[in-house]
Amino acid sequence: MRLPAYPGLLLACCLSACESPKSAAGEAAAGTTAPAATSQTSPAMSTSQNAAVPATAASAAQGTAEAPYRLLGIIDPDLNNVVAFALKVPRDWQAKQSFKRKWNGAVPSPQIYLALRSPDGNQQIEYLPAMEYTYSEGPMTNNMRAQMQSMGIPNTNPAELAPMSALVYIKRVLLPELARRGLQLRDLQNETAVPPKPAENQVVNSSAYLDGVLGNGRRARVECRLSLQTMRSNGETYYAWQVVPSITQTSGDLAASYAHTRVAQESIVRNPEWQRLNSDVVQRGQRANLQAGEQNLADQQRWADISRRGHETRMADIQRQGAANTAAYQDRMNQMDQQHSAYLDRSRSQDRQHEYAVDAIREKEKYADPSTGEWVKVDAGYNHVYTDGQGRYYGSNTPINAGSVNWQELQRVALKDY
Repeated sequence: MRLPAYPGLLLACCLSACESPKSAAGEAAAGTTAPAATSQTSPAMSTSQNAAVPATAASAAQGTAEAPYRLLGIIDPDLNNVVAFALKVPRDWQAKQSFKRKWNGAVPSPQIYLALRSPDGNQQIEYLPAMEYTYSEGPMTNNMRAQMQSMGIPNTNPAELAPMSALVYIKRVLLPELARRGLQLRDLQNETAVPPKPAENQVVNSSAYLDGVLGNGRRARVECRLSLQTMRSNGETYYAWQVVPSITQTSGDLAASYAHTRVAQESIVRNPEWQRLNSDVVQRGQRANLQAGEQNLADQQRWADISRRGHETRMADIQRQGAANTAAYQDRMNQMDQQHSAYLDRSRSQDRQHEYAVDAIREKEKYADPSTGEWVKVDAGYNHVYTDGQGRYYGSNTPINAGSVNWQELQRVALKDY
């Protein structure tokens, strides 16, 4: 089962997670340029980013030339350069944007990159393209997943990921990915998570950030704004969730730079005309996927019986081959055991010969104490060696009456026992 797609809604909700956009009137009253309306009839919302403000709002903003923020329209080049949404950015900062689409079959999802840089280059805000994930759980899904694991079939879908909190996502997914791309964040601190807040269409928004230091010495705040949509059907739970990462970096006051990030996030205004056009593209893709799915289902039904019969034949062959492989494997293991035993015997013999040769060079011989079983090495060249039991050893070429002195004669260790 596929969740219904709300790419425009999820994207805008995620960018403005847990915060409702201010009204145009409220923004104008605050001394910032802002759209007075987002209706489909507004030509400014469907032309260029420099003309993203309708005439009524532009007239109201004529006296605010020194306002700290300007309105930036995010352009969708695939839909005749219509403005998808607008947000406030620092007035004198440079803006760089990229709007592409990632296709899941025939269904697209926006991939938007936005970079804002201060005139002196000491401050920068980057919004990275959104990451979209799906996941499902329940008796049927869990059983299918267990079967794939038992058959050794790996999950090759990078978009399948169990939901997690925004802070966990930063640590587990985003930071390793940034490091892989050469953007290493060290001295992590100030972990902050915004509690989840419900939105429309069964969406829950949340966000989190943490601070650190980049390789260039700048302080940075890495943030993720997360939207999670949940649906339940027939005992199964389906998740569709999206994460929009942002990186705020500065060589000065991080809190002051992050304030610009919050202004941008909290001022997002969506263009209904773009939402309608984008929704048409998504629905066409969904219909194409549905038709392809129905055709695939018919093909699968046609081949079901053939596959089942083929499976039964293969299983019988596997059983026969398995028995033969087991017997062959057992033979190989027996041979390996024998070879290993022979190797150990050779290795021990070589060790004994080596030790014996070294002792001969050092003019030493190995003797065994029959009473204790201990082995000792003494000077070579004697026919008889005795111990007094106190750790002292005596050599003699002629036998002595060991009992008269309470000694114990030792036995020379042969080469085969060395």
